[in-house]
Amino acid sequence: MYRWLLLSYPRDYRRKRGAEILETVRDTAVTHRGTRVAANLVRHGLRARLGRPASRTVVLWATVFTLACGLFTASFGTWLTWLGSRPLDHDELAVAVNQLYPDKPVSHIDRDDPPSVFIIYGSPLSWSSASDLLLGDGGEYSLAGLGASFEQLPADSRPRVLAELLQRLRASGWDDTEAVYSNAYDCVPDDPRCDPATIPSNITVYAQRGDDILEVSINDDSTTPKMSLALTRSTPWSAYPVGVVAFVLGALSGWCLFGWASRRLEVRGPLAQGSAKFLFGFAMVMWWAPILLSTSLMLSHHLSEPHPRWHPLWEWLGQPAMSLAFLCGCLALGVAALSHRLPADQTLAHP
Repeated sequence: MYRWLLLSYPRDYRRKRGAEILETVRDTAVTHRGTRVAANLVRHGLRARLGRPASRTVVLWATVFTLACGLFTASFGTWLTWLGSRPLDHDELAVAVNQLYPDKPVSHIDRDDPPSVFIIYGSPLSWSSASDLLLGDGGEYSLAGLGASFEQLPADSRPRVLAELLQRLRASGWDDTEAVYSNAYDCVPDDPRCDPATIPSNITVYAQRGDDILEVSINDDSTTPKMSLALTRSTPWSAYPVGVVAFVLGALSGWCLFGWASRRLEVRGPLAQGSAKFLFGFAMVMWWAPILLSTSLMLSHHLSEPHPRWHPLWEWLGQPAMSLAFLCGCLALGVAALSHRLPADQTLAHP
């Protein structure tokens, strides 16, 4: 087992000191717990990959880079599991609507299946959507859904409509959540015309049955109050184990990549080291600023209302809404990693 754990050390280090390390470990394992010896072996091996033994900050920067790589890799892995989820079927929506309100005419219902699991402006993601993703509209890339709506709800009996809706959901086998009330529109605070007591409110109820999630909204409109339904899929169960495995693999790969670049940079001149450090710092700002901003906003959003399905991991990382910053960071890392030819220590042989 210990021989396999030597893979945590860089290759050159293993060639020079591998036999000595194994001999020391086998002698130490007699008087110490094997798990502790193995953990120390891996810890020292990962540190040896970073080079720069006198540096006190290289471990911190490697950790920052490693966590980012793990998070982005995990988000990509969960995205792949979503692509393999069961596609939406407009017939399922028609059945759900008929179960809830067989006595009420439907003003609109989607009669075609979505073109893909995720869409942007109603269309599948393609190269033609690159400008939308990179120039501020990446937030439009979202999970596809099917919708239906009813017109002419009685405006003076919304509590009765809500109570009837909850009763019908439970009778049809849906597990509903607590109703969420939100203002129908926003107004400027401290404005004399802004009276929170008079602002109409919308009601949203989330319900789940199997892998189906139904979002029912009762819109408070004095002219044409209506109820709208949106059918989407729940998060695939495979997204969780795949996300964990992808995070571990991405983090390990990120650590090894950082270590390779760190050891390679040790032999460079001050100018090369300074430019590489600047580009690395710029890349980390481009990666972590969207993560910190989006995570705080998402956490506040999830705590403010119930969510039968959490937003996918990439939205917590600010993607693809801030994909331009992410690509700028990748470009900076690529420039920093460009190889520079080292002077060859060779002499010409004379005949």
